[in-house]
Amino acid sequence: MNERKGMDGMEGMKGMQGMQGVKGEHGATERAAGPDTLAHLARRGAERWPTAPALRWRGADGDRCHISYAEAGEAAEEIARGLMGLGLRPGDRVAIQSTLRPEWTFALLGAAASGLVLVSLLPTTVPEEIAHVLNDSGATAVICEDAAQLAKIRAAGPRLPRLRHIVLIDEPGRSGAGGEPAGSAGEPLRDDGTMTLDQLRRLGQTAVSGEELRRRQDAVRPDDVLVVLYTSGTTGPKKGCALSHGNYVSVLRAHPAPPRRPDGAATTGNGTVFVVTGPHTIALLMQLLTWWSGYTLAYFSGGSPERIPSEVREIRPTILPLVPLVLEKIHGAVLAGRTERERQRMVAAARTGLRVREMRARGAGVPDGLRRWFEEAEQGLFAEVRDHFGGAVRRVTVSGAPVSQDILAFFLGCGVPIVESYGMTETAAAVTSNTPDDYRLGTVGRPLPGIEVDIAPDGEVLVRGGNVFRGYWGYDEGEFGAVRDGWLHTGDLGAIDADGCLRLTGRKKELIQLSNGMAVTPHPLERELRASPLISHAVLYGEGKPHLVALLTLDERQARAWAAERGLPAALPDLVREPELLRALDEVVGRANAELQEYFRAKAFTVLERDLSVSEGELTISLKVARPVVHEHFRERYEALYD
Repeated sequence: MNERKGMDGMEGMKGMQGMQGVKGEHGATERAAGPDTLAHLARRGAERWPTAPALRWRGADGDRCHISYAEAGEAAEEIARGLMGLGLRPGDRVAIQSTLRPEWTFALLGAAASGLVLVSLLPTTVPEEIAHVLNDSGATAVICEDAAQLAKIRAAGPRLPRLRHIVLIDEPGRSGAGGEPAGSAGEPLRDDGTMTLDQLRRLGQTAVSGEELRRRQDAVRPDDVLVVLYTSGTTGPKKGCALSHGNYVSVLRAHPAPPRRPDGAATTGNGTVFVVTGPHTIALLMQLLTWWSGYTLAYFSGGSPERIPSEVREIRPTILPLVPLVLEKIHGAVLAGRTERERQRMVAAARTGLRVREMRARGAGVPDGLRRWFEEAEQGLFAEVRDHFGGAVRRVTVSGAPVSQDILAFFLGCGVPIVESYGMTETAAAVTSNTPDDYRLGTVGRPLPGIEVDIAPDGEVLVRGGNVFRGYWGYDEGEFGAVRDGWLHTGDLGAIDADGCLRLTGRKKELIQLSNGMAVTPHPLERELRASPLISHAVLYGEGKPHLVALLTLDERQARAWAAERGLPAALPDLVREPELLRALDEVVGRANAELQEYFRAKAFTVLERDLSVSEGELTISLKVARPVVHEHFRERYEALYD
């Protein structure tokens, strides 16, 4: 690897002495066969499913658009040849700064095909971070979305001595993807190497032959780095996780093979994967999974997370990966417009539904009266809840942060095939997962095939397998220390139960040390608080203090509906001062506290006048809370709770 230190010394797979781990064995269904690298992924999809829809997105006019695997494969390979035409050699880095859209996927597949390393710059990245990421990775080319992203790269320009090429996706008067480059090539925006994506594709058509691209593809090896994803850390410089072709292939092979016809041939139109998160860890894996298995990839049209529930119903996905925040938004949409009594009845019905489903799974008999009630609920209430997921979903996977077990139990009781899973950027987004047919509430399931999980003496979760990353870009093994003797030290705390399922209990770095010496994890209480439809986020605080306190934000849609029922102000800055709201939230906090031991309880809370924001850095692109940023932004609010 060019300019990369110490990656090759990380392949040792010696076991750790004295620990009882578990290795992934579940998933006895046929594992998807495929190549050892992803270099031929675009062409493979075009050859296997040429006319099947590969991508769906909303165009500038609001209409849904789609292109076939053949068209998408052609676009990806033209980008690959265009990047080669710019002189980029195997192992060179090309960055992309854009929202998740078809061109992002084309760039990913194009980089894989041409042996390049794709570096992801999140669309929220500011010029200072752009300079750090591009210089740290040594990127010589960058693909940016539009004029706004281009302006940020220009602002960082004086600090980017290695950057040689800038490619603009949305040129003036054009937006959205297509299987063919737009009409006129036009002139480059400037004479410093800046060009449009269409011009890059035209360069690929003429400057590099298909045979030359094939030779480049054939030369790619499993250990070659495919992407560098910079961690969404909140303090200090971000570090780039270097993930190889082999890392992702090991995860993709653990996924069940797509449906087959009786003659053994792969089907087309295997279903739709709907990605609602930003272009990072989970979204990258879902793009590769789509091409590996012949699904259709649908993109969220963007904007507020409040829009996601309606788009899920519109898209009717087959596979729906979610972070807890989005699941909570859908849960809120299910309960919206119902009285408190109606909500309680729905929760009770879902609880009974879950009991019946568990009885059936065990092969236990269901009493006639209960069976008739359940069958009626399946056709009525439960079907209505499932419609919020589009009515065609085969798997809803929740990962990325702790999730309310009450919300999971609610959807499971209604027959939504929803499961928790666990992974991180350093493991190509995958480690363990429940399955719709075999789940354990309160756990993140068993290791995927080929992956081992163990628990260190201090409770830290350890992972070993082909999915574990090569290391942090620019750090040797002794410096970064994340992988030792082949085991990734995840920083998560957990335990393995008697069934081999992993239960997560917190993060080592997020333990809050109280002044009495107790180290407590904030996740249990935060998870219980977010289960309330009124609450969007809950962030605890208390380092060096005698007890915990909480900052709460409101779910605007639910809070407005709640306020309208009671004749209270709808504007959040006014509503958060209403005594009736504060009493309601006090009851929520009291109920959540009652479920926990003394030191895990919050003794006071404050309510923010707005929700947390990605643009303010309070949420990461994957909608996780950036805890240190929240603590810093609202330190005075927290401290006032101790007065």
